[in-house]
Amino acid sequence: MSRIKEFNFTDRQGRDIHIRNAVPDDAEQINKIKRDIIDERYFMLREPFEAKYTKEKTAEEIIYNTENEGALYIVAEHKSKVVGELDFINGSLFRTKHCGSFTVFISKDFRDSGLGIQLIQALTAWAEKDPLIEKITLNAFSINIRALKLYEKCGFITEGYCPKDMKLDDGTYIDSVLMYKFVK
Repeated sequence: MSRIKEFNFTDRQGRDIHIRNAVPDDAEQINKIKRDIIDERYFMLREPFEAKYTKEKTAEEIIYNTENEGALYIVAEHKSKVVGELDFINGSLFRTKHCGSFTVFISKDFRDSGLGIQLIQALTAWAEKDPLIEKITLNAFSINIRALKLYEKCGFITEGYCPKDMKLDDGTYIDSVLMYKFVK
């Protein structure tokens, strides 16, 4: 079972935040965060019309990431409301099981509060203890400067760029930045 030890911290605005393992009942709140972020347009792969988040599908992802080795799903909550989430999944083949990638989503009101650092540090601490995971990777939009600075602050190194990796509906392109961190 892939679990972290729950913990609390006070963010930069003085709010009490609880970080814990996700449970299926969190699915709808997680979906709301993703829907809100998708409306910002340039921080997610999906266009709004492609976002088919359902409570059932997200609950299945939470269960999968909780029950399978090398996977993790955690949330941050404030006053019993989910305000951030991080999900990590490793490769499914023998040659890729030691490595995995994560996504992190934080509600707009909780960005720049220290929450992203706490979620990523929780992932890193878990991965360092997990006997399977050796490398954590991520893929970010080159224009998401805030996220790139966060990842660098958490010890991630730029591995490379994928030019014109995403094409927007107006015909412009965005590069992807590939980053990694070894935990063993």
